Amino acid sequence: CRHTFATMSFIAEIFIFLYVGMDALDIEKWRFVSQSPRKSIGVSSLLLALILVGRAAFVFPLSFISNLSKKSQSEKIEFKQQVTIWWAGLMRGAVSIALAYNQVKYQIS
Repeated sequence: CRHTFATMSFIAEIFIFLYVGMDALDIEKWRFVSQSPRKSIGVSSLLLALILVGRAAFVFPLSFISNLSKKSQSEKIEFKQQVTIWWAGLMRGAVSIALAYNQVKYQIS
């Protein structure tokens, strides 16, 4: 069961990164962004806020549930570790988006 879920997780992650990569290479979207920077900043800010809240909505409750099943204090996920997990997941996606943006920016020029 563990291997099945690990495989499903890996496949889902591959599809997400493929989708982000293919979507980032849509040059028409990048042209629209460069034509209306105010709208782009607004949408980007809203998306960033939703991503922060969405990631936190999964990391902290699931860590809490995981901690309920742990018997010893040393096995529990501390709050600092939860914040690190939350932040690391955000940065992993942000680096992928930044690299895709950098690649597209050079193709448009």
